Amino acid sequence: MSVRRTIAAVATAPGAAALGVIRVSGPAAFAVVRELWPALGDAPTSHRARLATLRWQGEPLDQALVLPFVGPASFTGEDVVELHCHGGPMILDRVLAAVLEAGASLAEAGEFSRQALQNGKLDLVQIEAIADLIAAESESARKLALDHLAGRLSSEIDAAKGALRDTTALVEAAIDFSLEEHVYSLSSEEIVAQLAPIVERVERLLATYDEGRLRSDGVRVALVGPPNAGKSSLLNTLLGTARALVTEVAGTTRDYLEASWSHDGLRYVLVDTAGLRVTTDPVEALGVGLAREQALSADAVLVVAPVDDPASAAQVVSEVREGFRGPVGLLWNKSDLGAPPSVPHGVARSHTVSLRDGDGVEGLAGLLRGLAEDAGLARGRSSVLITRARHRAHLSSARDALGRALEAASMELGHELVAVDIREALVSLGALTGAVTTDAVLAQIFSDFCIGK
Repeated sequence: MSVRRTIAAVATAPGAAALGVIRVSGPAAFAVVRELWPALGDAPTSHRARLATLRWQGEPLDQALVLPFVGPASFTGEDVVELHCHGGPMILDRVLAAVLEAGASLAEAGEFSRQALQNGKLDLVQIEAIADLIAAESESARKLALDHLAGRLSSEIDAAKGALRDTTALVEAAIDFSLEEHVYSLSSEEIVAQLAPIVERVERLLATYDEGRLRSDGVRVALVGPPNAGKSSLLNTLLGTARALVTEVAGTTRDYLEASWSHDGLRYVLVDTAGLRVTTDPVEALGVGLAREQALSADAVLVVAPVDDPASAAQVVSEVREGFRGPVGLLWNKSDLGAPPSVPHGVARSHTVSLRDGDGVEGLAGLLRGLAEDAGLARGRSSVLITRARHRAHLSSARDALGRALEAASMELGHELVAVDIREALVSLGALTGAVTTDAVLAQIFSDFCIGK
């Protein structure tokens, strides 16, 4: 059995601020803080803040609010004390140093959340949601993280696990009484009837991955096209600032440039790339190669081409379509030079603008939203979405195991074989919420957390 640590860390962002919070959690949390403020007492009132002057070895450190949480009614499930200090870095450093000298250990990245997981306050999906909520860069990502933190995805998984446990009990009872058929029996048809809706539930969750990832991480859109077509101008227009260099010299963009743009609650990661053309310049050739790589790894590709060069547009669209299976849009630029030509084959949607004059710019958001929908974003958000590759991997393993169980039952191969696959599916679903998870997986998940969380 592992030793329960009492840990402490600054839980607010670094830098000067009006307030800074130091969190202390663990079996000795109250004893540690009493060293700085004896008036805390042996049995403090939970969830009640009191004004205190913190002292260490007779020296005043800060005037702070002391807020105790008696476990298990706390975030971590342990006894917790939050010290709401003034937010100067020197103050927080000195108070934290005193807390550590009084007996606490400095928390590792994500260790408070790990305590919450170990104490059953949150499951692994909810723990990941905390990290996603902190990192959210769009309204869509924020809402999705809050849904997961509230337990909506966990409830769906628990429902599947519950139904699967019931089926397991029936199958294993049939195995136990296999020699006493008049006591209890279970036909293959009955097993299939039990498993089919569970498989449907798992497949329904799996089908939400693309939308969940797009809403959580953002839609990655590669801007490609011939040199001087207006890719960098498009980026600057959307961002409202001169983020990319724009000149009359063809081949100005050598490396790719990423920028985040949010609209209507959704985040787009726009990738400005070098113009696609045959070149003898070795540096530009490297940029062209990177442009092709970015196009292949994007969620959607937007080809930018001038209206007076339809041949280049068709060539770029054809090149992109050779290796890219996602949606390809076309933005005809420089509409001041003439009417847009016909759209090449393989383009999902198109729009015409003059980035120089501003004509048609108001339609850019609709074009990008359309490409996002073509990439997997539903018009009306699904009720529950999965967002991480880890979610998809465990659900895929569960689906595959259930598929084998269904096949075994349909072929009447024996209840023992069916039971083995059902148990494997249960293990996969349990790993999703953290019921069965290795230390290596936990370490990877918590490595993305800040120290105070």
